[in-house]
Amino acid sequence: MKVFISWSKSKSRDFALKTKELIEKANKGVDVFVSETDIIPGEKVQTKILEKIATCDSLIICMTRENKKSPWLLYEAGFANGKDKIVIPMLFDNDPNWHSWIDNPLNVSRELNFNSTDFKSNLRKVFFLDPNADLDYADFLIKNYINDIRKLQDEHRLVPVECEDFVDKLINHKSFLAENPKYLNQEAHFISGFETHELYECLVESFLETGKYLWIYGRKNMKLLSNFPKLFSYIQDASNNSNDSIKGIDFRCLFLDPSYEKLHEEHPDPELLNVELSGMILRAKSKLRENSNLKGSFRMYSHKREEIIIRIDNTILYTRPRFDIYGKPEIITNIGFQVFSVDSIKGQECLNKFLSIWEDSHLLE
Repeated sequence: MKVFISWSKSKSRDFALKTKELIEKANKGVDVFVSETDIIPGEKVQTKILEKIATCDSLIICMTRENKKSPWLLYEAGFANGKDKIVIPMLFDNDPNWHSWIDNPLNVSRELNFNSTDFKSNLRKVFFLDPNADLDYADFLIKNYINDIRKLQDEHRLVPVECEDFVDKLINHKSFLAENPKYLNQEAHFISGFETHELYECLVESFLETGKYLWIYGRKNMKLLSNFPKLFSYIQDASNNSNDSIKGIDFRCLFLDPSYEKLHEEHPDPELLNVELSGMILRAKSKLRENSNLKGSFRMYSHKREEIIIRIDNTILYTRPRFDIYGKPEIITNIGFQVFSVDSIKGQECLNKFLSIWEDSHLLE
């Protein structure tokens, strides 16, 4: 039995090496090829790889978020399919869209998903070929393998686990640029996109899927109140059977008070700001009339906004307004922003800042 393990990028390579180790321990007679360790100096890399794929019985593709569009994986999978080999995509990240961008050749057979509930049983079916294998020993190997993979996942994690799904949602959205994001100190830095419709679309989708917290330190909140009726229908449904609260949801939205004495300093066109802000507050009040449980969810503040904070569950989106030479905020649509964990030092600072503003604000009357 010959197995070829395909990988691309460092995280996938480490998973491939651990998978090779598992198969070899479980099946002494299986020949497992991984290019990282099984090509010696001086050998022609591509020639050796094609030779090994042509003579293998099955090809395992170690897939992660970072490499799912790798031309090299696509090439190797396509070559193996052409040779009528068994191709097994092995998914190490929780990415429901791992193959949505292309149908073939990565999506020709059933995947093996590390995050699925039946991973252990499927792993045994795929790798433990000897019907006389010691099941206790097999369980021991699988347990150690899973622990090793989880350690590698932690080592390679670019953002904290609580931020991964939302960052993935942004990355997979067609409007965010291909070079986004850059990663630094467990933060994702997007060079553009803040306060676009697409960003709010991702926020609302996340909240509707599994969200508990949605806090927005905004100014007018035009996109939220104008474009997402499903959000407020969802909140309405969640509060139908509760008294004076929204069951399981913590939704908070901050507006700049139109009566703020320095409102003229908050926008290049103060009259337009006043009209738009007042209009959005009227919209918020209409939401209050539709759902009395929203009463404590909208508040107004009266101060110069120096930063912009959004909380979606345990993830913070953060940016700062840009100011012109006269100290007035510029239009901030599509500027860059950061994504990081609520539990980080910056996340706790943002959380405390938001709560402080919330306590100093007043309800919509």
